[in-house]
Amino acid sequence: MGDTKRGRERKGMGKRQQRREREVYRELRADDEPPEPLVPEDVELTIGSD
Repeated sequence: MGDTKRGRERKGMGKRQQRREREVYRELRADDEPPEPLVPEDVELTIGSD
C-alpha cells in the first residue's frame, strides 16, 4: 500500500493532538508561583540610552 495524502493528514492530526496533550500536561505540572526575577530588586532598571 502506497503513501497517500489522507494518511499523511491523519498522522499530522495525531501529532497535533499529542502536542496539545503535552502542553496541557506541562501547564498542569507548572507551579502556581511566578518564576524568580533575574535582576535583584534593589537594582534600578532604565530604558533608553544614557
